[in-house]
Amino acid sequence: MAKVCNPIYDTVFKYLVEDKRVAKVLLGGILGKNIVDVAIKSHEHIIHKGNDLQLLRIDFAATIENADGTKETATIELQKASEPEEVMRFRQYFGIQMSSEENADVITKHHRDKEKTPYQILKPRHIYGIFILGHSLGKGYEYPLIKGNTVFYDEDDNVLKFETQCEFLRGMTYDLYIIQIPHLPARPRRPLEDILRAFDQRYKVKNNSKFLELTEDEDEQSGFNVLYRRLLHAASDSQLRGDLDFEDQMERKRIIEEAEKEDLEYELKETKGQLQETKGQLQETKGQLTTSIKMLSSAGIPVEQIAQSLGISISDVERVIESVVK
Repeated sequence: MAKVCNPIYDTVFKYLVEDKRVAKVLLGGILGKNIVDVAIKSHEHIIHKGNDLQLLRIDFAATIENADGTKETATIELQKASEPEEVMRFRQYFGIQMSSEENADVITKHHRDKEKTPYQILKPRHIYGIFILGHSLGKGYEYPLIKGNTVFYDEDDNVLKFETQCEFLRGMTYDLYIIQIPHLPARPRRPLEDILRAFDQRYKVKNNSKFLELTEDEDEQSGFNVLYRRLLHAASDSQLRGDLDFEDQMERKRIIEEAEKEDLEYELKETKGQLQETKGQLQETKGQLTTSIKMLSSAGIPVEQIAQSLGISISDVERVIESVVK
């Protein structure tokens, strides 16, 4: 067993998937496909919430070899979130990917004229969206992997199963894969679950969540070992450990600030409640004074004597009496 960096942290996760072999193993394992080549695209986005890293998004350009031996280029959008995020934010990214010409390949076609004149068009790459979540989607969704794509129906609501892929339909849809780290099994049953053991938070070092304690697989060529060795190397990288410490400090700061904010909101709510209660008591006291002034005045007691007995000013007594006369 060895201490390795925890990939739930953005700093470590980014370092992990920057390695091409790791990216091929991790992405290929999740998609269940043979990834021949993969590269991080030039645009990478880190989402900030205040001063804290909350969501990491990395886009890959990949060459995938299908079961029939054909190859396709595809875009893989990988996002990792440690806390629940707004769905609209995720939708926005997919919208950008669907409309970007960077996610298309230039192909040559030919007109149906006598000369077979060539012309070029953009063929959209298929998009695979992967979300690695550090939280659960909730009750009823307790699965380590949830995946799906668009299902098509005919007019009688029968599911349509096409023998070949239609470029139009494929270009208008994407495949979705959701990993829920809290629901990883304690004992991996499948190759993917073994790979994802590198993310299992059950192995956190006590009192130091920046590290996991993991045991290398006996099979030296296993997918898990590819990730394990990269994380082990990260633990010996002084600069990365420094970045990890900073991220950990920012996370602790965020937690403290949120706790302080909740305490302040509670105190304000309590104060507001107390003010409302005091206001009610004042209203009740005012009503009692008004009733007393009216009763004493109707009994013929002089204004000065009423004011003295109730401990209020003569003007206040006169104001109540005047309101009764009106």
